[in-house]
Amino acid sequence: MNQDIFSGQWKQMRGTLKSWWGKLADDDLERIGGQTDKLIGWIQEKYGQTREQARQEVERRMKEYSDSQGGQGGNGTNITETVSGMAAKAQELGSAAVSTASGAATAVGEQIGSLAGAIRDRAPQEGAMATAATAVAGRLESASTYLKEKDYENLAADLTALVRNYPVQALVVGVGLGYLLARGMKG
Repeated sequence: MNQDIFSGQWKQMRGTLKSWWGKLADDDLERIGGQTDKLIGWIQEKYGQTREQARQEVERRMKEYSDSQGGQGGNGTNITETVSGMAAKAQELGSAAVSTASGAATAVGEQIGSLAGAIRDRAPQEGAMATAATAVAGRLESASTYLKEKDYENLAADLTALVRNYPVQALVVGVGLGYLLARGMKG
């Protein structure tokens, strides 16, 4: 286990380290702070070992820990390679999600445009209802055009800017949506 991974897993390993080296106290763990050299020095001092003996024991225990955590299997893959592979897979999945979201935004835009057309076709020709229907259809067509032209990254940036410009209103909308979703889940 290399130094970076050892430091990164230090908090998760504390109980295991205490079971390996019974003389290890919480204060000692704080002083060591995930640094391999400090752990080796501590073992050398507390257990009366040579520096090389302590280093070998720490390496053996870290390999044992890594093997038990699935970090190194029989195929020789180390944790760094595993993490790199997972990061590449996450990036690939993220790209696929963005592509799917962009396609969905376009599809929703087309449906909204279709709805705007249906409202215009069925709206009365005169009066307050005609004015309201025309206004609604116009807004829907505007939203339709926006969704068709923008990809997911632009939609996310626009939404972020909107929330930054109107934080209170965004909070109220979020709470309202949360309430509606919670009610929908109950019934």
